[in-house]
Amino acid sequence: MRPLACCMSSYREEDEAQTRGQKHRVFTYEEIHAATSGFSASALLGRGSHGSVYRASLDQGRLLAAAKLPSLSSASSGSPSATDSEIDLLSSLPRSPLFVNLVGATPASGPSPRIPVVDFMPHGSLYDLLHDPLRPSPPFSRRLRLALRSAAALSQLHSLRVVHRDVKPANLLIDAKGRPRLADFGLAIRLPLPGGDVDRSLPPPAGTMGYLDPGYVRPVDASTRTDVYSFGVVLLEVLTGREAIDVEYSPPSLVDWATPLLEDGRFEELWDPRAAPADRSEEEAARAVAEVAGRCLTPAAGDRPSMAEVVTALRAANRRRLLRLALRRAGKRSHPPNDNKRVSDVAGS
Repeated sequence: MRPLACCMSSYREEDEAQTRGQKHRVFTYEEIHAATSGFSASALLGRGSHGSVYRASLDQGRLLAAAKLPSLSSASSGSPSATDSEIDLLSSLPRSPLFVNLVGATPASGPSPRIPVVDFMPHGSLYDLLHDPLRPSPPFSRRLRLALRSAAALSQLHSLRVVHRDVKPANLLIDAKGRPRLADFGLAIRLPLPGGDVDRSLPPPAGTMGYLDPGYVRPVDASTRTDVYSFGVVLLEVLTGREAIDVEYSPPSLVDWATPLLEDGRFEELWDPRAAPADRSEEEAARAVAEVAGRCLTPAAGDRPSMAEVVTALRAANRRRLLRLALRRAGKRSHPPNDNKRVSDVAGS
């Protein structure tokens, strides 16, 4: 119990260390243009619906970051863009080892579009780990740790009254220590305080097909529980190795395929053959994760667990796995094989 408790408390300790002295920088367009070699193809890290992300070498190479260049359509729209929303939201959040944090941005009064600069994540995303055929598939034990830390990131965001609205493996980026961090806050919203005018303050529903809560159809439906549904899909993806939507399967929806298996307790049919549980302790942990996923996907939002409850359940599953592993190893050490038995011992056995 103690190692995991220390692990979770270390998130808070890292939070406090990173928050002290927090100050977001203001970059000129020229600085970012030079840092990305003119937004060259060699610096391109990836493209998304709202723009492209480039590796940026700043401060004469002492600071490696990621610059997010909005798409032309996003930059030319008259309304505030997802980029503006992301900068505003990230500016209000404390730095955290669980988030891809804002380093700085071009000024609002400067040339359009604004360009945010965020922490550089050198090892891709959870999506890459699960689905890139050129990368080794992580074993179940690491998948469980990745799921636990991802859940902790979303739980921390919810504690700040923020709903992400686009929770998926592609938005869980892997840092230099191999740990996932929650990223891409372009659709994130801060929930109004109790008693506020919800209808006037919340935007229309948004998200990614396959992860979007089917009950989220009106602005007023937005809540932390809509993120919980999305995280349930992420857990299924971690367990099965299947994408949320894959037309090569029938049904193509991961949730539609997995739900009957969860309801019937046919857990063994869920496991990714590349990372199936290796022993009984892992099998019990995998079943626990599957059960948590099923609870997250409950149709009624009010019946779903909070992300804090998800963290508790995943932590307990990992704790039991580690305890069984430690007991098994201790048993092997206390009963070493004896290759020098006496003849009388062998005869009497």
